[in-house]
Amino acid sequence: MKNAILFGFGNIGKVLAEQIPKEKIDLKYIVNSKGVFDSSLSKQGDLSDWKIFANDIGIVFITIPTVSDGAKALEYASFFLEKDIPVVTCEKASIANHFEYFKKHENIFKFTASVGGGTKMLERLSKFDGEVFEIKGIVNGTLNFIGDSLKKGINKNEIVKEILEKGFAEPGANTFEEIIEGELNDIRLKTVILANSSGMFEKIIGPQDIKIARKDLAKRCIVKISKEKIEAGFLEDNDAEWLPDGVNNVLYINTKKVCFGPGAGAVATVESMLGDLKSLI
Repeated sequence: MKNAILFGFGNIGKVLAEQIPKEKIDLKYIVNSKGVFDSSLSKQGDLSDWKIFANDIGIVFITIPTVSDGAKALEYASFFLEKDIPVVTCEKASIANHFEYFKKHENIFKFTASVGGGTKMLERLSKFDGEVFEIKGIVNGTLNFIGDSLKKGINKNEIVKEILEKGFAEPGANTFEEIIEGELNDIRLKTVILANSSGMFEKIIGPQDIKIARKDLAKRCIVKISKEKIEAGFLEDNDAEWLPDGVNNVLYINTKKVCFGPGAGAVATVESMLGDLKSLI
């Protein structure tokens, strides 16, 4: 039985911690901002001591919030990758800002959950038969939920209430505007990861290369990627027939619909992380 360490214990981390033992993995330690804990949540050390508990670890999970350029997630991941220890993550900023580094470790670094929740967009993209020349999709379930709800005439206060109750918002976002801004950054990072995973570009795309179309709540927030142009933001008419409802995501490759499903929430994200785990063991 492999020993595991989990970095992050928010909505996703808590759900994942419940599932790890079911996969015959021994969750030895949980690391969050308050310190290092064993699986029964008994504190074992301070956060700064985490490397002391890194011995005899066979699999690593990273579910910490996406912050800035992902430096902390990079620190955790690279420590283990350099020792050839597999890492499964849903964190996006480290991948978007350091894609070339993680590409070198693609056999043991899995990040399916970083784009599209349970829809496994990156898996569908990697297995697409033929050259990819166009990607179009909804990659943020929360913003899609907002657009769909506004279309149905639901007021902003009710939308925010449901988003917060169901854990669909980025950490720290509590108002309508904060939620929008947090999710737009999420879209920027996912667009980078999709573009770099598509095989369409010779150079590595970075977050600085993605410009987000201005906020227009009469439109739906989408991503469009081709060799000529990368677009993200409020670009699609809210009543376009191809758009999904609720928190659902959808991905089209070369005009072909390749996946559809929930893109927000801990359960969908954990499902993808467990899929990555199974590909490693």
